[in-house]
Amino acid sequence: MMHNLTSSPRILLLALLLFFGITCHAEKPSVGTITAAELSQRLQEPRAPVVLDVRTPGEYLSGHINGALNVPHDELERRLGEIPGDISSEIVVYCQSGRRAGVAEKILVEKGYTNIRDLAGHWQNWNARLK
Repeated sequence: MMHNLTSSPRILLLALLLFFGITCHAEKPSVGTITAAELSQRLQEPRAPVVLDVRTPGEYLSGHINGALNVPHDELERRLGEIPGDISSEIVVYCQSGRRAGVAEKILVEKGYTNIRDLAGHWQNWNARLK
């Protein structure tokens, strides 16, 4: 009898830990991918995503996706309030080749943003499409 009393709370505790561990993991947002062709089409729609260029201002001035908001990756955390919409708004992030976008996407996920897309091929690919 004593064995059942001590094992029941252990089983309950284990079940709760497994449940909350699985639930928390399932709710963690992930970063999706969008191709340049898909983004080009989406930008024509009434509910177009927010496009976030996380390159330097100089890089942005030398060419960018029309309508993109420029917030360099190393300024993003303190400038989150400049991003239109809310944490569930679709945000497409790009940089020159991908590294800085990855840093920015990690910040967005940590701050609770749930609908983030990484532009496949980033600016290099987008710019090559235009030529």
